[in-house]
Amino acid sequence: MEIVETKQQIECHCCTTKEDVHICELDNCDYPLCSTCKEKALKLEHKCPGCRREIVIDIKIMDELHLEPDLENLNNRKCINCSQEIKDTVVWYLYTYIMAVVAIIGMSVISLLMVMAGRLVTIIFTIGPRDFWCHSMGADAFGWFIAYGLLGDVIGFFILCCSAGLINDCCFREDNNGDW
Repeated sequence: MEIVETKQQIECHCCTTKEDVHICELDNCDYPLCSTCKEKALKLEHKCPGCRREIVIDIKIMDELHLEPDLENLNNRKCINCSQEIKDTVVWYLYTYIMAVVAIIGMSVISLLMVMAGRLVTIIFTIGPRDFWCHSMGADAFGWFIAYGLLGDVIGFFILCCSAGLINDCCFREDNNGDW
């Protein structure tokens, strides 16, 4: 912090002394402080008490004010914020990646269960080979298993829709008189 001006007629806004009063050198700030109050303020938080903005402290001024350098606070303040932003970004990407993997695994399991349920429907209606995994179809057994499973899904969905329509018609049908 550079001493800009010393005036004897201005009083310190903290202790109201008129001796050795300095004006803040930051733009648009004319907060007057004596050397003692200035030293206390800079030791506490490295901010101007008037405008509350950061003051960059020179090593020469620190020697003049008998301040010990707080190297961790001065040098790492921006690095701490940067590392927190990096951590937040990494956590967000990690969360997104994990959610994508979980979604892919979930959709794969649901698809497999649907194909297996469809294959069960085709076995019940004796469509295709009698063995569940279609091993009797030879080298293309997996392809046939998927095909019969999807066919069974379509048949099962059709049966489910027809059953729901019949249940709706039987249970919730109005009579000609408008009664249930």
